[in-house]
Amino acid sequence: MSSPTTKATAITSMLTTVLRAPLDQEAPEAVRIEETDAALRVSSPVPSTLSEVVRLDLLGDLLGFLLGKGARFGLYVPHDGPSVIWTEIEKASPGGDAP
Repeated sequence: MSSPTTKATAITSMLTTVLRAPLDQEAPEAVRIEETDAALRVSSPVPSTLSEVVRLDLLGDLLGFLLGKGARFGLYVPHDGPSVIWTEIEKASPGGDAP
């Protein structure tokens, strides 16, 4: 089974490619990886320049990809500002083993 870091790298690559997010971490629209004691969280804004049809198609593809990675994921849609797609990969199960 892939390590949490390998899964996060694959998800980051997919988000960067599909959403055309910049690799420059200083850019506000870049894909981000945040680490906690329990998980790695990958998130990216969904560009507002995408048409609704393209956005739904891309998000469907992304969600299908994320389902295969054994991670929690979702889409945060605020009233103002860009939507953000996110996923969390657990670093270890309660027994101490990686999932």
